[in-house]
Formats: sequence, structure tokens, C-alpha cells
Amino acid sequence: MKHIPFIILCWLTLSCLFVAPVVRAADLDITYQMIMDAPKQVSYRATMTRQRYNADGGTIFRSTQHIIHQHPDRDRIEVDGQHNTVVLRIKDDIYRRKASGDSLKYSHRHQRGSDVLDIGLGFSSLDLLQTNYHIEHVGSDHVMNRPTLILTFNPQHPGRLTKKAWIDEQTGLVLRTEDRDETGSLTEELYFTNLQIDPSLSLDLFDTSEWEGRAVEFRQVIACGSMSEVQKEAGFALAAPVNIPAGFTLEHRRVIQYYGQPMVHFMYTDGLAQLSLFQRVAPQRDEVAWPDGAPERRGDIQMWKLNTYSIFRRVKNDKLFTLIGDIPEAESISLLESLCAIKPSAASIDQASIFGSSSWIVGGSVVGALLLGAWTFRRRRTLI
Repeated sequence: MKHIPFIILCWLTLSCLFVAPVVRAADLDITYQMIMDAPKQVSYRATMTRQRYNADGGTIFRSTQHIIHQHPDRDRIEVDGQHNTVVLRIKDDIYRRKASGDSLKYSHRHQRGSDVLDIGLGFSSLDLLQTNYHIEHVGSDHVMNRPTLILTFNPQHPGRLTKKAWIDEQTGLVLRTEDRDETGSLTEELYFTNLQIDPSLSLDLFDTSEWEGRAVEFRQVIACGSMSEVQKEAGFALAAPVNIPAGFTLEHRRVIQYYGQPMVHFMYTDGLAQLSLFQRVAPQRDEVAWPDGAPERRGDIQMWKLNTYSIFRRVKNDKLFTLIGDIPEAESISLLESLCAIKPSAASIDQASIFGSSSWIVGGSVVGALLLGAWTFRRRRTLI
């Protein structure tokens, strides 16, 4: 009898070991869904600031955007310091007005699932996220006097950033994020200020009549689906990388009409980080928008390290390949050096049977949390 308390204690300890993870998983499911549902259910105004830091902690980049979001699918963005620059999203259409010298340049892009907001926390599937990151609820805090949950996303693979996010308990909006490198140094932070939930919004804020009757650069997704569909619409032989960074899978593939020519976009993700590979017939140099500054060279690969990401370019077999993302340089170089032609017979076989998971191509679905993710293509589209 004297051993019964000890036996009960052991039983309770074992019960906690087996039950606690289930509870945490259930809580994570609820939080994940709340974050993904937020843009569809909550309208808001806010000022969003993004800052990037160097290894010494100095600010190397800062941008401020004034955001108006009307749920479920309307956005207006005005950028500080860029006079007359406006971005509108109306469902699947994105309209841009940008100052170009003394004139204004207008563009329009139609694309299913279009996003324009990048709030620093773009999710893919929860399963993929949990495979590549250890997710913890590390406490609570207040941001702009609003109660928030704090989540950390610790990568399972070296060279990835650790992310910390403050989630509004009432709405699921992501109010703040921080990225830290392997040394724990802060590399980027993004945060909201001047937040108004469910403000009164006039439809005039999303009026697109200004684009009518003007010379407008138009981009459109002309194929999105199987490899064979993309290959057919591209009209040129496609290539894919053998060496894809650990944990990444192919999230989607599409053909974009870009200045009248087809361009293929492969988007890879590890559940949180994203990586974009673009390919098209190599144009003349004066027909390409090149980043500012002289590139660094790694063999036949050119590299630009910009404020919040890196751009890698390689010309191979008369094709221009552009890689955009935040993975380590060595992995980016390895990916571009491993490009291989996709055989026509393989293009008719979909997804994993062509190239496998983190070493070839797999399908997936895109979900943008507050951010409306599509990150790479969203905030880097002007340099491809």
C-alpha cells in the first residue's frame, strides 16, 4: 500500500507526457486557422513598418506602408517616400501606379489568389510547417494595448531564420514579427502601428477608373497547374533544379505573360520561408530590369544582396534563370548549378513522380496569413 502514491504519481506523469502534446497540437490548429481566416473576416487600417539590420545591429533598410484592408479581398497600399505610388487589389486583380521620373507608370496584373500584403508570416500547410519548424507558444504580451499570443518558429534545418510572431488574440491578425539568424542576432522586424479594426471605408478608396484609357502594362497568369500544362503554355523547354534546399517542396508553378513573353514561375516553400525560381528565354540585356549596383560573381552566376533578400541570375542554354529568396548563398548557388532539362515525357507525369520531395518537385497549396503571402513574387516582382 505504501507504494500506491508512487504508482499514482508515475501514472499521472506518463498521462501528461502523452496528453500534453495532443492539447498543444489542438491549440496550434485553432491558432493557425484563426491567422489564416483573419484577412477574410477583419477589415482594418494600419501603418506597417519593416526594418532590416546588419550584423552590427545597424539599420540598413526601413520602409513604411499605409495599409487599408477591406475583407475579404480588397487592399490599398501607399508607400512613404514614394510619391504617387499606390497599389490596389480587387479580388484577383492588382493595379499599380508608380512615379517614373516626371511621369506615372501604370500596371495591371490578373491572377487567381493574388496577394499584395507581406506581413512577415506567410504560411503553407500546417503539416509542412510542423515538419520543418518546432512551433512554441512562448507567452503573451500587448501590442498597441491589444492582447497577443507569442509564437516562435524554430527551424529544423541549419541556415534558416528563427521567427517570432505576435498574434492578436481577438482577430488573429499578425501585429509584429521578428527574424533572427543562427547567432540570435535580429535581422528583420515588421510591426503595425496606428491600427484601426473595422473602420468605415469608402469604396472610392478602391476605385480603378484612373487605369482606364491609359497605357497600362498588363501581366496575366496564362497557365497554372500540372507540369504538362505549364510546359505547353511556356513554349520553350523547361528546366528544374535537382538540389532543392532541405525541407522545401514545390508549392505552385505557373506561366506569366511578362512584357508579351511567357515566363515560368516555380514557387518553393518549407511551410514558412519561400523561394522563387523564374525562367524565360534569355532577352537582350537592355530588355531586362537589373538590380542597382554591380553584381558579385560565382562562376557564371551573378548575385545581388539587397535589403531584404538576394537575387541570383544565371543564363544557361539560352534561358535566363532568376532565383529570389532568403536561403544561404551556398544553397542558392547549388540550386542554380543543378538545373536540368525536364524531358517532355516527364512533363506529362505530375509532381512527385517527376522529382521527389526536397530533391525534386512536389505540389502544394498556398495560404497567406495576414500577409497574404506570396512574398517573393509580391515584393520582388519588379526585378525579374
